[in-house]
Amino acid sequence: MNANNRPQISIYIAASIDGYIARKDNSLDWLDRVGGFDEDYGFKKLLDSIDTLIIGRKTYEIAITVPDPYPGKRVVVLSNILHSVREGMELYRGDLTELVSKLHREGVNHIWVDGGVTISQFLASHMVDTMTLGIIPIILGEGLPLFNVIGKEIPCRLLSSQSYSSGLVQLNYELIKEFTPMKDKIHFKIVDFGSDDYKKSVSLREEILRKPLGITFAQAELEWEKDPIHIAGFLGQELCATAVLVPVGNAVKMQRVVTKSSFQNKGIGSLMMAFCEEYAQKQGYKSVYCHARGTAIPFYLKNQYALEGEPFDEDGIPHHKMKKVINAEGQCAEIE
Repeated sequence: MNANNRPQISIYIAASIDGYIARKDNSLDWLDRVGGFDEDYGFKKLLDSIDTLIIGRKTYEIAITVPDPYPGKRVVVLSNILHSVREGMELYRGDLTELVSKLHREGVNHIWVDGGVTISQFLASHMVDTMTLGIIPIILGEGLPLFNVIGKEIPCRLLSSQSYSSGLVQLNYELIKEFTPMKDKIHFKIVDFGSDDYKKSVSLREEILRKPLGITFAQAELEWEKDPIHIAGFLGQELCATAVLVPVGNAVKMQRVVTKSSFQNKGIGSLMMAFCEEYAQKQGYKSVYCHARGTAIPFYLKNQYALEGEPFDEDGIPHHKMKKVINAEGQCAEIE
């Protein structure tokens, strides 16, 4: 679900140093050690900013021990076990995306999600925008974990951190929807054939392009790669994308374009394309083209590549030629 078509969704929660949010018996007595310091750690600011809470059953059972735990706020309780909830709260069982869409239609602007299982479900659904995590100065040794198994990487960007006299350290994150060079240490460079970065690029291409087909790169294919230009993109020192550029007349053919799975759909591919196009333009080439698999066509269209000719098979897989003019002074004669 696009973040522009739903309410803002935030996480605000405390955890022990070793990542637990409660003891095994659900008790929270250890949180009291950071109380009494004339500091609410931004809790009132959070409550003032939200209009709805979505909480899990265990959080609900703790909340109802207090007469009015969330004054003036709409509260939705997620549970497949409960048959009813306290008056003034709502019980929901069903798809979370549908719930968020419903709340959006009803005018909800900002949601606070609370409870370990509930938080993990929302993270897995990619519907969380910001996360405030308070680390309490204690190692519990055992308890209920902050996160359940999510099964996927979720990149986060640290917005701020603050330490308090109580020993609590608060970390404020935004969940990355799109990487940008200004906010993240994203950089692209040309790598030499046979270098360590080149070998990492080959491994990434095999993982994404070849292993799903049950094949690997033959040695002859890699020997051919001595002449083309190799592009690699990094987040810090982690390889996240790669491409091969092959000069063909006054054009450059871009092939073996790959983005690491955990970085896909977050702007890395488009940034790499821009780097390749800028490089080709500086070298005097007139256009960049590629042979795109059907699943990749929307990506190239988004980056202003145009379809040319009829689809064809390449390595037994349907492809389509797509081209972008990068130098308006003239078209190029491409040799295939």
